[in-house]
Amino acid sequence: MKYQLAGLLVYDNEDGSITLCNAAESESQMLTCTAQTILNLLIAHHGIVVERETFLQQVWDDRGLRGSSNSLNQYISILRKMFAALAPEHIFIVTVPKVGFMLSGDISIVPLDAPAPSAPSSTVIEETVPNANAHLGESASRKAARRRLNWLYSALTLIVIGCCLTAFVWKNHSQQTELYPLDTIESCPVYTLSPLADVFRERAKKLVRQIKDEGAFNCLPHSNFYVHIQDPVLYGDQGRLVLAQCSQFRGQASACQTLYFYEW
Repeated sequence: MKYQLAGLLVYDNEDGSITLCNAAESESQMLTCTAQTILNLLIAHHGIVVERETFLQQVWDDRGLRGSSNSLNQYISILRKMFAALAPEHIFIVTVPKVGFMLSGDISIVPLDAPAPSAPSSTVIEETVPNANAHLGESASRKAARRRLNWLYSALTLIVIGCCLTAFVWKNHSQQTELYPLDTIESCPVYTLSPLADVFRERAKKLVRQIKDEGAFNCLPHSNFYVHIQDPVLYGDQGRLVLAQCSQFRGQASACQTLYFYEW
């Protein structure tokens, strides 16, 4: 679904892109998955305060991630800076002290590719608000049990990521999927498997250079590096980073060595 925000921006909640109206797609700013989830929640509750506990529950806990009030503040700050750069005359996100945040009611939101009239969308919003209230009304013990399950799922997910990164890189090459240049380690290029917004690229470069300074590995002939960084790491919080070095054979990744960095 695409939305027009304040009559100036087009936001695609499927790929997380934000573009000035009538601007080329190449000029889009890309949100990370977590920032995208926060903005989707603000849009779903347009003009209504979303409590901090709701953000932490639906953005982090329900996705098997660990969130904090500090993490939320950093993501909100990044969203504000991005909006200010694109539409400086508008205030998009409003802080309600000791409660939470909301998308300003003064900002117009117009669905651009809704398959049906606007009436059904009101039903969706009305259903979303009770769900948020239901989360807030759950008992503490039930939330604790769900958090334990989420941590288990998160650990299993990280194991799968570590085991499958080599296969994923090879698949990207075999299907000629676009890779995104980030930096170089000596003469070897470093790629990410998904695009990074401009505000995150320098942070990602510093992390890669730090890994190179601390690690016992070098650029090998005919090899590339591939990096996957969890969203919290880009915001200066704790998270996981995976760096793989892959030898190239006939333009495709063949043998890879994967390095894991936990609790950055």
